[in-house]
Amino acid sequence: MTDDETKPSDDAVPPEETPPEADAPPDTNTDTDTDTDTDTDTPSSSDKPTAKPKAKSSKKEKPAWKPPPPERLEGAIEAILLVSGDVVRPERLRDILGLDSVLPIREAVTSITARWEKAGLAFELEEVGGGVRVVTRPEYAEYVARLVKRPASDKLSRALLETLCIVAYKQPVARAEVERIRGVQAGDGLRQLLERRLLKVVGRSDQPGRPLLYGTTQMFLTAFGLKDLKDLPAPRDLQRL
Repeated sequence: MTDDETKPSDDAVPPEETPPEADAPPDTNTDTDTDTDTDTDTPSSSDKPTAKPKAKSSKKEKPAWKPPPPERLEGAIEAILLVSGDVVRPERLRDILGLDSVLPIREAVTSITARWEKAGLAFELEEVGGGVRVVTRPEYAEYVARLVKRPASDKLSRALLETLCIVAYKQPVARAEVERIRGVQAGDGLRQLLERRLLKVVGRSDQPGRPLLYGTTQMFLTAFGLKDLKDLPAPRDLQRL
């Protein structure tokens, strides 16, 4: 009988343990209530994303480049110009070298020009199109041309040169004015010069139909070795030619 009595006693244990489990649903309900309370508090937790952009912005801030010491400034400029092989503006050199002003750049360029000329080097600094570049001296052009030959398509015909010359001296100028001076149609010539980026549209005329006005580009100055349009030969000098 003791075995039979133990069985009911074992069966009686679960009923005693179930009441606490029966009380669990109310507890879970209170938990859900607290969850809803935390949901209402989420707007305050939304302040966290505002802190993240600050961290990102701090990462984007990069330290300024350390400028070269004064004794290496000219050498740094020479190296940059030699590697570039193209026109580099003083503002670009200032940013690359981490300087605060272009004045040291201009002073260094003047010093380099004088030093190279005194040394009698085969190349020199040329100020064109608002910047500076390294070029060979004219007396060595014949030998350089043997190495570097321009494609025939890069050469300007006489007609294109005449059109370009008119625009350079008369800009801003409309197509009708170019055609009046040359005495022939200039539409195709203007189109080719636009494609070569030697000319650009600078506006429209106030004349009937508001025709386009043309002017020269930065590439025009670079191609012809001009610092600015003031370096163009005087028209009377051209007449003597």
